[in-house]
Amino acid sequence: MKFPIGIQTFEKIIEGGYVYIDKTELVYKLVSSGEYYFLSRPRRFGKSLLTTTLESYFLGQKELFKGLAIDSLEKDWIEYPVFHIDFSGNKYIQENELDSVVNLFLVGCENKYGQNPSEVTLGSRFQGVIQRAYEKTGKKVVILVDEYDKPLTDTIGNIELQEANRSILQSLYGVFKNSDKYIKFTFLTGVTRYGKLGIFSAANNLNDISKDDEYSGICGISEKELHKYLDGEIDTFARKKDVSKEEIYETLKRKYDGYHFSEDSEDIYNPFSLLNSISKKKFDNYWFATGTPTYLIKILKNKEPDLSKLENGIAATLENISTFGNGEDNIIAALYQSGYLTIKDFNGKFYRLGFPNEEVQDGFIQCLMAEYSGKGGLLDNDLQNLYESINNDDVEGILLQIKRIIGQIPFENSEPNMMEIHFRNMLYLMIRFTGHNVSVEYPVLGGRIDVFFETNKYAYIIECKRDESAEIALSQIDEKRYAKKISAPNKAVVKIGANFSTKERNLTEWKVENRIW
Repeated sequence: MKFPIGIQTFEKIIEGGYVYIDKTELVYKLVSSGEYYFLSRPRRFGKSLLTTTLESYFLGQKELFKGLAIDSLEKDWIEYPVFHIDFSGNKYIQENELDSVVNLFLVGCENKYGQNPSEVTLGSRFQGVIQRAYEKTGKKVVILVDEYDKPLTDTIGNIELQEANRSILQSLYGVFKNSDKYIKFTFLTGVTRYGKLGIFSAANNLNDISKDDEYSGICGISEKELHKYLDGEIDTFARKKDVSKEEIYETLKRKYDGYHFSEDSEDIYNPFSLLNSISKKKFDNYWFATGTPTYLIKILKNKEPDLSKLENGIAATLENISTFGNGEDNIIAALYQSGYLTIKDFNGKFYRLGFPNEEVQDGFIQCLMAEYSGKGGLLDNDLQNLYESINNDDVEGILLQIKRIIGQIPFENSEPNMMEIHFRNMLYLMIRFTGHNVSVEYPVLGGRIDVFFETNKYAYIIECKRDESAEIALSQIDEKRYAKKISAPNKAVVKIGANFSTKERNLTEWKVENRIW
């Protein structure tokens, strides 16, 4: 069986005999039900493949769809003029980069459908070729835009260049309204939904299907599709690992499943990681190996959210997760739309968001640990020592190693409260990086424990004070009887009082009480 790793073109997949998860029934429903659509999905989730599938359909390439669901649904197979703009192949961090990409696209269109010298702006040129394509072919045009938002996300932090790119995109997308009578179908994909771009207003009337139940599985792979198309490969996988098929399915589900894109969405697997894993017969963090978007790192480091809440689940409204451009510091929208958080539950008003699976959770922690430290791999030995200290329940070693690591990490914000959050985030990341579940501000009756985690033998309670003393911190554990309120049966409790100095930007003192049963 051939796997389309890195191949995103429908025509190439079909002609090359690669595995194709048939989504054409949903494609037919999409093209039969409306004209203007937008779909947001995380990177490497099959958006480009879906876009090229639509392209082949509207080009009337019937032979490519033989044996697929749409083959028995579509009777006409009409060829339309298709304008396919793909912004995914460039980085828009240089002045005029977007202008050059759009101009090159328009030159190709004008070579095919003619040019009017009076059309000098990018928007007027695009509008002109749309009209001439209609007049030349007698068919309304199809517009497909892949990664429509990349010129904006690439320039987060560079306000001047981002505004220049926004202006260019607005001139292009504004054509949809003015050229409506010449347009058969329009489909835009991207990771983020930018409200400020204007294309989601009533005038442009893009139908956002990103959270529609009926299209929740239009990208990605469902459990049913996994068993239908790849069961034979799972059998081979199981034989290679000398385990049962059920164990392979369970591991794949734990590592790569768990995405929900609507209130009643079925579980969706990350297709890039799933296909890589089955192809290589190896469990790995494939999605994260391709890199975390730089814009997301910028937002996280700038706003310094409480990272522990991401693991425990956070509440969000529809507005919180829908639109990124209403404020590019909207961390919840950025994390959700990028695929780092997904819908776990919905109570009719609020969504509960959390990590979709093990790959995302572990990869996110590792990525942030590297980014926060700014040290690349220079902390690997220290983290390894921390890992060994925790596994050996060497309390003094744990605290010394934490102090050593934090001493090497820059605190970019000197405001005391932000430094405290940064310190707490670093504690969370370091302990979580070693593979242990850790809670920050762990709720118990009558209070919250600053840091709580467990090893095989012990439960650790860490109370942190800022610019006070370890003695005061340890006293608070006893005063609030935290050790009696935690749920850690048959484990000894280690109580640690610690002080963080904003002046020294590190742990300066700690006190450990004898373990108690």
